[in-house]
Amino acid sequence: MKARLPVAAVLCFMGTALMAQRPAAFKPTAQGFFFLPVTLGNHVFDDLADVLGQVDGAFQVPIYKGLGVGLGINASFYELNEHGLATEITDGGTTRMLYYGKLFWKHTTGKQTFMEINAKLGQSTWAWDCSTCGSNERQTQFHWGANAAWFIHATDNLAFGLSLGYQADEAMFNPGVIGLQRFPGRTDMGAPYRFLTVGLGFSTGFEKSKEGVW
Repeated sequence: MKARLPVAAVLCFMGTALMAQRPAAFKPTAQGFFFLPVTLGNHVFDDLADVLGQVDGAFQVPIYKGLGVGLGINASFYELNEHGLATEITDGGTTRMLYYGKLFWKHTTGKQTFMEINAKLGQSTWAWDCSTCGSNERQTQFHWGANAAWFIHATDNLAFGLSLGYQADEAMFNPGVIGLQRFPGRTDMGAPYRFLTVGLGFSTGFEKSKEGVW
């Protein structure tokens, strides 16, 4: 009987140590990201619009074995290059507001790290305000996107991450959007909005940590 006591003590210690090394459990979280979108396949828009930045915020909850859902909002800001269209001076700016639903999958990659892959579906609205634009020029269409992100925990409830993604709006950028019949000095007539995104962000949970703080 006495011989069993040390064995039981060792097993208890090993179990406690394993519990201490267990990666942080997935929990309801809020995420925030700052993205720099790179225009793909839309050369006129790329020459005309200089990106100021894109911000993204979402709330999400886990459902089953790393799978979860969320809701979010995303805003992009652009300043128009007044010399981007040859002989036509077009100054002003445009913003895109996006409201989306999110399906994601998280996977632990280490004691303090995890990755997330997600798909986003929603509705985007481009609002144009420029010297040649018509009044209240807006484009509202379906949006979809996909992202992959890698995070490292700073605490049980806070992690910082890097993200790489792709965004697509069904709306088309064409001369009529900025009040023109055609793009001066151009033969192309525009293209859909497509972007590659690179971002930095955070993910924060809403449960007490091991230290008993939020």
